[in-house]
Amino acid sequence: MSHRVLVIGGGGREHAICWKLNQSPQVAQIYALPGSFGIAQLTKCQNVAADVLDAKDFEAIAKWCKLNKITLVSVGPEEPLGLGLGDVLRQAGIDCFGPGKQGAQIETDKKWSKDFMLRHGIPTARYESFTDVDKAKKFIRSAPYAALVVKAAGLAAGKGVVVAANAEEACQAVDDILGSLKFGQAGSTVVVEELLEGEEVSLLAFTDGNTIQAMLPAQDHKRIGTGDIGPNTGGMGAYCPCPLISKQALELVQVAVLERAIKGLNQERIPYQGVLYAGLMLTRDGPRVLEFNCRFGDPETEVILPLLESDLFEVMQACCKGTLNKLTLQWQNNKSAVGVVVASAGYPASATKGCVIKGLPVDIDKEKLILHSALALNAKGEPVTNGGRVLIAIALDASLREAAARATKMAAEISFVGAPSQYRTDIAQKAFKMTPAPSLSYKDSGVDIDAGDALVQRIKPLSRGTQRPGVLGGLGGFGGLFRIKDLSYTQPIIAEATQGVGAKIKLALEHKLYDHIGYDLFAMAANDLLELGAEPVAFLDYIACGKLQVPLAAQLVKGMADGCRDARCALVGGETAEMPSLYAPGQYDMAGYCVGLVEESRLLPRFDQYQSGDLLIGLPSSGLHCAGFNELLTRLIEAGVNLKECSPVAGGDHGLSVAQVLGTPTQLYVQQLLPHLQAGQVKAVAHVSHGLLHDVARLLPQDYEVVLDFGAVPVPKIFGWLAGKLRLSATTLLEHHNCGIGMVLVLPQSSQLWRTSLPGAKVLGVLQKRLTKESKTNRLQVRNFEDQLQKLAKPFGGLGDQQLTSEHLQLTSTAPVAREDCFENASGCRVTRLPAHYKDPILILGTDGVGTKLKIGQQIGRNGSVGIDLVAMCVNDILCNGAQPYSFSSYYACGKWQQQLADEVANGVYEGAQQADSSFISAHTAALPLLYEPQVYDLAGFALGIAERAGILPRVEDIQPGDVLIGLPSSGVHSNGFSLVHAVLKRVGLGLTDKAPFSERTLGEELLVPTKIYVKALAPLLNQPNHGIKALAHITGGGLTENIPRVLRKDLAVRLDANNFQLPPVFAWLAAAGNITPEELQRTYNCGLGLILVVNPAQVNTVMQQLRYAERASIVGEVIVRKDAKKPQVQLQHFEESLARSQRQLKLPRRRVAVLISGTGSNLLALVKATRDSAQAVHADIVLVISNKPDVLGLERAKQAGIPSLVISHRNFGTREDYDAELTRHLEAARVDLICLAGFMRVLSVPFVRHWRGRLVNIHPSLLPKFPGLHVQRQALEAGETESGCTVHFVDEGVDTGAIIVQAEVPILKGDDVDTLTQRIHQAEYWAYPRALALLASGAVSLPPESKPVSKKN
Repeated sequence: MSHRVLVIGGGGREHAICWKLNQSPQVAQIYALPGSFGIAQLTKCQNVAADVLDAKDFEAIAKWCKLNKITLVSVGPEEPLGLGLGDVLRQAGIDCFGPGKQGAQIETDKKWSKDFMLRHGIPTARYESFTDVDKAKKFIRSAPYAALVVKAAGLAAGKGVVVAANAEEACQAVDDILGSLKFGQAGSTVVVEELLEGEEVSLLAFTDGNTIQAMLPAQDHKRIGTGDIGPNTGGMGAYCPCPLISKQALELVQVAVLERAIKGLNQERIPYQGVLYAGLMLTRDGPRVLEFNCRFGDPETEVILPLLESDLFEVMQACCKGTLNKLTLQWQNNKSAVGVVVASAGYPASATKGCVIKGLPVDIDKEKLILHSALALNAKGEPVTNGGRVLIAIALDASLREAAARATKMAAEISFVGAPSQYRTDIAQKAFKMTPAPSLSYKDSGVDIDAGDALVQRIKPLSRGTQRPGVLGGLGGFGGLFRIKDLSYTQPIIAEATQGVGAKIKLALEHKLYDHIGYDLFAMAANDLLELGAEPVAFLDYIACGKLQVPLAAQLVKGMADGCRDARCALVGGETAEMPSLYAPGQYDMAGYCVGLVEESRLLPRFDQYQSGDLLIGLPSSGLHCAGFNELLTRLIEAGVNLKECSPVAGGDHGLSVAQVLGTPTQLYVQQLLPHLQAGQVKAVAHVSHGLLHDVARLLPQDYEVVLDFGAVPVPKIFGWLAGKLRLSATTLLEHHNCGIGMVLVLPQSSQLWRTSLPGAKVLGVLQKRLTKESKTNRLQVRNFEDQLQKLAKPFGGLGDQQLTSEHLQLTSTAPVAREDCFENASGCRVTRLPAHYKDPILILGTDGVGTKLKIGQQIGRNGSVGIDLVAMCVNDILCNGAQPYSFSSYYACGKWQQQLADEVANGVYEGAQQADSSFISAHTAALPLLYEPQVYDLAGFALGIAERAGILPRVEDIQPGDVLIGLPSSGVHSNGFSLVHAVLKRVGLGLTDKAPFSERTLGEELLVPTKIYVKALAPLLNQPNHGIKALAHITGGGLTENIPRVLRKDLAVRLDANNFQLPPVFAWLAAAGNITPEELQRTYNCGLGLILVVNPAQVNTVMQQLRYAERASIVGEVIVRKDAKKPQVQLQHFEESLARSQRQLKLPRRRVAVLISGTGSNLLALVKATRDSAQAVHADIVLVISNKPDVLGLERAKQAGIPSLVISHRNFGTREDYDAELTRHLEAARVDLICLAGFMRVLSVPFVRHWRGRLVNIHPSLLPKFPGLHVQRQALEAGETESGCTVHFVDEGVDTGAIIVQAEVPILKGDDVDTLTQRIHQAEYWAYPRALALLASGAVSLPPESKPVSKKN
């Protein structure tokens, strides 16, 4: 370890060289001239400052090397080599890794290099060289090949090459390079080459002048922008090895390029040591050399050297000593490196310096590197930008795709304060196209739609077995239907109950008690309804799991169905959610929802009828029921209890295990109690579901008290066993378990009901009026329980003092009551009075969850919006049956109870319920650490709606060929397919806080956009007579292809046209990033259509008038005859073209828009909302608002939106031209692409209009060319027009005469005045202007020469 090395340069390439030399045991010290901050951080490295040694004084460098005993000099940049530094060093006896001036000509003189290749038969493009502009341009126009590549012959910092699209561009390049000497004397000679087609690959090689050994092939990315757009740069990233060049092609290049080049140099007596870099084009005719370089490439070096296992110093020394033949290069096997350059704003035209750099990773290693190209420190010691290409983020991995994802993620996490960074997101993508990643599918992500369908088919017979009077339809629709009129209620009250089974499900799953736990779920919900005096009539279930096991899930449902039959309640539907990222395989949770009916006169409790002496009656439980299992199971495991052993108490003599006894299903009390409740024989009921003391207390008004006496009430032995095993106190069992009492009734003192009709019933106590409400005695006391329990517990260790913690959790936020039909009973439970206007009311029930969208919220700590999603998924479903949503209930289960988090989620649910015009009824909450990780929760929702029987949808038999499909746009992904989203994110290596590749927001923000609620849009339509809507299809799980058929007969199909609706860019990105097939995309996602209406053609115009502008509805297809039963029922035309179009747009830079205003800026608001709503695919951002008037509302709106604004008063300028010139100055400073006039009350000058031609648009409140100018609504009314509207058009020199982009028609109604017509036209404007901007920003519309109208109506 005695060698000292000098590295010339200070960029990313030199940082990579120093980093690699730093690993050599033979190198003691490395100097870098001038070096960089990053280089100086390496242990053996030291910068040599410019005031110590001038990098341009070669003699001084040689002298310094002698003085400092430098063994070897490695020259990074080409310029010093071209000027002869290598010759000076060698003459001084110092080894130089890099050729002399003659050898460097191979790069520094493009003409000499091309002539050299021609002389020695090295395959290259055809070419000519010129020093005369006219001759060069004449050659370009007359060459027998596409002479479109123009190069400066000299050095131009990697920017002296123009690849022209046509001859005109090539001639312009000649004018710039040769005529104007854009690159100085480097462009005094130009080389004009044949344009070769193919992929570019960089092949670098080490050589000592006789032997040449190739490095691994790499590929550079020259253009500034993702998708190879924008100007050329020094290189925006690279990857290695590059699989685009085959082994055979590499062997050919070794012989026909590298070895011929070295042989040619020898023949011409030009010594050459160092790196020979061959830039290759892989053409159909084989590899061709585009150029040679005489040094390491940048950024290729940064991805090649990390893969080199050989000692770099030994290789360099062998090149200098002529002994390279004695070495064999060693490389890391099965490893790829990807580097993504992060550049400053303005690059390559300029550089932004001094911006503080944030987000630099701290955990750097050999698999994860940050190399500095232009990074410095400011006075505070903070890293700042100091040039164009600032740094390069490098990742190594066995998978090229994973390396690319990790490198891109590192680049995305780095930001420059004050000016945005630039980086490409497609480095190495060309390699992926050659070897595309396997297509991801929903099934690959762990969700099997087919398994869900199989479960539905398996449980349909179970559901049919629970049918009872009132049930309409069966499983498989959007909601469950129940007809109230089939029952005998006169003033029915609708009661609802939501329940879970807690951690008892873990016991059931581990011990295969599947049907038991299903029965538990139903019993818990149905028993709750008895508290209200209600008859359970319909039940829904929600089952969530990590991996759906159809036989197991079917057993769970069988248990529910058994309970339904026992209670004469119908199982009308359910939801099964497979969520592999929330639940582990084999893990399940369940929630149940039961709807009941009770006559208003029989609604319980009836506290007003209480009297002293009333009896408190206990009905026996069947065991523990479902309370407290999370803590019990945890304590039993800690105590080492084997639950598979034979039970030492009840059931053991029949061979039952402890688990089977603990898992005994909850007692169902419906048949036993319902007749007596309906007869009015019971004053109150309490279902003991949390703990005996807690639930009895709910029966006691403040002015009553009771003593519970267990003298004649037997306590089941299982409670004694638990108390003894876990050393529990008697009080804690009373507080947290039923202690043998499953239901408590309040009966009149004279009642004999408990003796004659309620088997096992016991008098627990007698109600007594309290002497005073302020009495200090406990309202609820217990006698004879502890003594009895002590006897039962004694064989197992006796009672102890251990306490159980409460699993009864409460939300602190209070839900508002949205509907007047909802009210609270005497105990504070919300119920719904059936509105009197219904003649034949049908209850419609729906349930759903939010899927693994929940995980997005959990990961980024934004959980409010998922509650809106939950409501949307449920109410949109029941809307499809024609229901007006009335009420909503939820289930929330988590691993660790966090009050703030639970309230945040609940507030989102409340917000969703309000949007759906629904009352919130109740939330069942549970903390279950045995089922969920601490930060994880799941949600289920249950919606109840009501419809007239005559208005029930779908009207399947009425649907006919020719019926029209109207689509309502989605707000994005909604809440389905998120397991696949997670799989895509993992594949591409992006995190939720990374910027979305399809918008200006983060991925987390985009993916959490709430599911759209369609209630307020459609409920008014559905309430209108003869609305013409035959069916609604909510596009939820199963996507387009599986939801529309749910409303079709088998003899019908639909034909959709993807050109008629907007595919949100999130789907285009998902498809590209996950290589998801179009078919899988359609089968998994809504693809931009959240809900589809099937409408009678005669009513289409009426429906569209109400939905087109307010909801951005569009006609998307029609119903057709299904001619082949084997073919799918959904035919989607032009989808692949739409997808490709959207994917192409993602590669283009977003257009920068300025809005000019004079007043309120209402259209500004519409444009802001549209550009920030990625689902609308307006590929633009509003970057500036300019007003000619101060203090107008539009400026305040811009401020609230965070958009920079200016006030430029026309009063400060003498002429319109001067004013408009000032506008242009500010617009160009903001790099504005498009200008939208939004109530800008100025006549623009001709120079301004011409300057911004094709980029300046306005909106006018009439259907041009009718009624240009002012007062247009008055003109339309006075002319007796039947239709008005608005027009978005290009601005030209005339008054409202520019080419039309979009028009929106508004009918003039009888009785309209100027104000009412203007108001409706405003709604049309809010639709038309964003639509026009989307067309402009995408390039779909542009102004042709001598413009004619582009489109008249849309």
